[in-house]
Amino acid sequence: MTETDRTTALEYAHAAHDGLDIALFVPNEVARFGLRTMLASIRVRHLVEADSFEELARHLHHAPVDVVIMSCPGQEVTQQEETLREISAMNVKVLFLLENASQHMVVRAASLPVDGFLVQPELTRNALADALRRISDGELSMPSTLARELLSQVRERNGAKAPRPVSLTPREQQVLSLVGDGLSNKQIARRLSISEHGAKRHVANVLAKLNSPNRTLAVVTALKEGLLPPQV
Repeated sequence: MTETDRTTALEYAHAAHDGLDIALFVPNEVARFGLRTMLASIRVRHLVEADSFEELARHLHHAPVDVVIMSCPGQEVTQQEETLREISAMNVKVLFLLENASQHMVVRAASLPVDGFLVQPELTRNALADALRRISDGELSMPSTLARELLSQVRERNGAKAPRPVSLTPREQQVLSLVGDGLSNKQIARRLSISEHGAKRHVANVLAKLNSPNRTLAVVTALKEGLLPPQV
């Protein structure tokens, strides 16, 4: 990326995120300091920090935010799914920070009810700004390294058995393609000239048919099943 590109990206980040309230729950002190510094550089409106899931939940009940940026040790990820579902039910976006894109981390994180991922070794100011923009707009935020690892996991999981045929209606295929392009429900509705409620229903049907708990895994599964052209 050229210096001009970096400047343009940061100027866009300033404009896009001045209105965001963000909660930060990242136990790793080094990662938390880096995120705090990056968030200051893109001028989010308000930043709060929590030292535990309990403190985070209490804060969100009293003062909801737009986005929660969080991570937790690998062994605790699955133990906190209920907390994550509660956060999601508050209409708060969750950007999850993974320690790495290893098989162990991906297996634990793939089914979490979150709106996007960042991989700590790849974390930059521009990557953070772009991820915040995407999930704020209802888009899919997933680094390419994580997408490749997820695709590898899907291949391994399905390699020993015949692929399960997935039957989508023409409309559902259209919706899947738009989900793969990272469009939000509102954008899908606009593109297809349908209501946002109708778009949400079609997306839910697609996720159910692909047996995927979130858009991230749905796109990866669709790639494996040949329902989308290769993107990673």
